[in-house]
Amino acid sequence: MTLSESADTPPDSFGPVEVRVGAMLLNIADPEPGWGREYNRWYEDDHFFHGAMMAPWVFAGRRWVAPATLRGLQYSRTGGVFDPPGSGRYAGTYWIAPDHLNDYLAWSGVVGPQMAREGRSFSRRQLVFTTFAEHRASVYRDERVPQDVFALMDPPGGLVVQLIDVPQAEDRDDTIEWLSSEYLPSRLAMTEGSARLAMVFQGAAETPTMRPALRDLQESANNGGRRIVLLWFLDDHPTVGWGTQFAAQAALLDASGRAVLEWMTAFIPSHMGTDDYLGELDPSNP
Repeated sequence: MTLSESADTPPDSFGPVEVRVGAMLLNIADPEPGWGREYNRWYEDDHFFHGAMMAPWVFAGRRWVAPATLRGLQYSRTGGVFDPPGSGRYAGTYWIAPDHLNDYLAWSGVVGPQMAREGRSFSRRQLVFTTFAEHRASVYRDERVPQDVFALMDPPGGLVVQLIDVPQAEDRDDTIEWLSSEYLPSRLAMTEGSARLAMVFQGAAETPTMRPALRDLQESANNGGRRIVLLWFLDDHPTVGWGTQFAAQAALLDASGRAVLEWMTAFIPSHMGTDDYLGELDPSNP
């Protein structure tokens, strides 16, 4: 049956769709030393499009980089998975339409193995963190900040990613409510910082539509249902106001008794289609 033949009774997967962020894909990775240029060109010239932006229900995407100056700002919990800090040179963020994450995953389950058969994968990299996460809340600095659906379209000055863990999985909803109503508004109101938007996500449950490799990554990212992912979008370079707006957050969250900051790392938008920043990202590249 063609789309035109089914136009009178379209299946649910065709729409209608509310215009909002339903879920996201976040991936953070490091190429092996000396492979930075090849990795960058593979990701931006092919994978960014063929592996994500051409997928059904993905409506926005952005690539990010973390030069050495930003990796030097990283926080990782002592003894945690991301200790010692310093990993995660490249990141990709993608918005997925509401109620269509499983449709994207079903597509990925077919296209992922197809890309491997076509030799369109890249093995000389380390996946630092990957998650499919459901959007729970967005908190704005003020009414002048554009809606979250635009956050990946007009490049902000920077992005800060925080992985927060609650004591028990059953604590996650209450902590998300506290973050959204109290903690995040107070941090965004700080005049010395440049954060304009904080988005709250929780890891999606592993589903049968996930191919095994993604299911393993998602299980790790969810950390037993205890994980919350925060994305902070900034007006300026992350170094502006970092000491005031972000440096103390590990201590503040720990003191709250509600959550522990597992990892915090900052990025700036990549210059798509170029190898800018390569010398800072992979000094061993010729």
